[in-house]
Amino acid sequence: MEPVRLVIWDLDETFWNGTLSEGGIHPVEKHITLIKALSERGIVNSICSKNNFGDAEAELKKIGAWEYFIFPQIAFAPKGPMIKAIVEATNLRPETMMFIDDNPMNLNEVLFFYPGMQVADPGIIGNMLEDDRFQGKPDAGMDRLARYKVLEEKHKDRQDIQGDNISFLKQSGIRVSFHYDIEKEFDRIHELVNRTNQLNFTKNRWPEDRGAAWNMFQNEFSERFPAISGYVKVSDKYGNYGICGFFLIGEGRATHFLFSCRIMSMGVEQFCWNHLMRPHVHVVGDVISSLDGHVDWIEIVDDVDDVSNNFISEYAKNLKVCLRGACDFTSMEHYFRARYNVIGEFPLAYKSWAFSPWVRTVAVTEALQTPEGRKLLQATSIFPENYLESAVISGEADIYVLSFSVEYAAHLYRSRSTGVTLSLCNDFLAGRDFSETSYETLVQKFGRDPGFSESEWEFMQNEFEFFAHHDIGMFMADVCKLFEKLKGKKVIVLVLNERIGTDNWIRSVYGNINRIVVPLSKIYGFDLVDYGKYVRSTDDLAAPDDHGVHFSREVYLKMATEIMDICDKYALEVEKTD
Repeated sequence: MEPVRLVIWDLDETFWNGTLSEGGIHPVEKHITLIKALSERGIVNSICSKNNFGDAEAELKKIGAWEYFIFPQIAFAPKGPMIKAIVEATNLRPETMMFIDDNPMNLNEVLFFYPGMQVADPGIIGNMLEDDRFQGKPDAGMDRLARYKVLEEKHKDRQDIQGDNISFLKQSGIRVSFHYDIEKEFDRIHELVNRTNQLNFTKNRWPEDRGAAWNMFQNEFSERFPAISGYVKVSDKYGNYGICGFFLIGEGRATHFLFSCRIMSMGVEQFCWNHLMRPHVHVVGDVISSLDGHVDWIEIVDDVDDVSNNFISEYAKNLKVCLRGACDFTSMEHYFRARYNVIGEFPLAYKSWAFSPWVRTVAVTEALQTPEGRKLLQATSIFPENYLESAVISGEADIYVLSFSVEYAAHLYRSRSTGVTLSLCNDFLAGRDFSETSYETLVQKFGRDPGFSESEWEFMQNEFEFFAHHDIGMFMADVCKLFEKLKGKKVIVLVLNERIGTDNWIRSVYGNINRIVVPLSKIYGFDLVDYGKYVRSTDDLAAPDDHGVHFSREVYLKMATEIMDICDKYALEVEKTD
């Protein structure tokens, strides 16, 4: 039989001697001591008794036992439905419950409703603390009892509200906060990963040994890039539920996505899934919730444990922050989305071509919006419809955070018909001059459909001539145009890593970019956030042999934190002047 997590007590001739409705009862002191001891083992207690609720409550308060019971069902009613109400209110499996009653008919009635529930007569009581099923685990502060008391209060309020469950949730003041110091809270996260079932969507477990579990987590995190991992804390106006969720997501796929059943039916799992940009979650086994659904009653705060006013201000939450870059921001984006209204401008793959937020694209926007330019874009058919769209052009963002890390791959091609020079990169050829490869060779070499026709490929080869891998003079002119567009705006520019990494050419390009971007940023009054503060050795790279463009989770978190501090200060300054 399974370990017991909840004991349900009959009262008359079970918890106490005598029958309350027939002239009084005699408390059993060792039973009162027993429910306290069970509570200190993390085993909670409830009541299923045929009595008058008010009379039983008064008697239990008199003997100092009422506070140790949750979801008491006390009424002159059949016990099967009353037990059902306890099961549904606690969200526990019947197999983890023990019902104690002196009447065999009541025990059999309950087994009719829940064949898997554990039942016993009062003879079990004397040896409960020695029984392996009632060992629980140390909980001297009775934290588990306190959490169920919170659920009990919520349950009462839900019953008082006329209408559906959504009305109740909207008045509950549910808050969540996202945290990333995994090592600090790894014991609790380890427990969640290995113990949760009902809301564990992925069910990937770790070894029981803590050290082995930590190594496995590190391996899982490094398997995909970019990857994010964090835990979720939850609170509402009824109380604080602590760490209730954990996720590990890499390349848009969830290795772990799980939540404690203590936040069941609050909408937390749906809210977090949507907030995390709906990663692919391969659901394993039975899960008692769906990720589909719109949740608009949950608020993101800095930390649900913070009882001060240090929550994200309404102004900051409405702040539009444009993140324009590549790996930098695909690895940091989640941190920003927890606080601001994010406009993400990241690399896009379309018809096997790579389109990145090149500075060249912004610089030639006006030329491409002429009749000749639009004719060129339409004729090529490889450009996505939103190719020219950018918050830099529209000016809609409040803050712009810019990274020029993609520029090392900005291979330049000049249009023969218009003279416009564009950055183009074909995924199949990894940036090499595409004019030198025939369509037939392309298909044979890579063994799959490239996503465009032979005529489209030939048009590109005839229309565009290779200009340069990287032109520092053109880059300087393009940066000046970009900065001029953003003049007077709040702009944060990332200083690229030029010291650590295995590719000397990329680091050299990054050094040239920094020597242009940093002085210009200072002239325009833009803020600078330097990777060099955090990338000090190969340990700070995503892998020891990385070129120097991908970094560890800790580096991205530190960079994001510094950038968000600047954004928050700006939000406060603007808010004060409004």
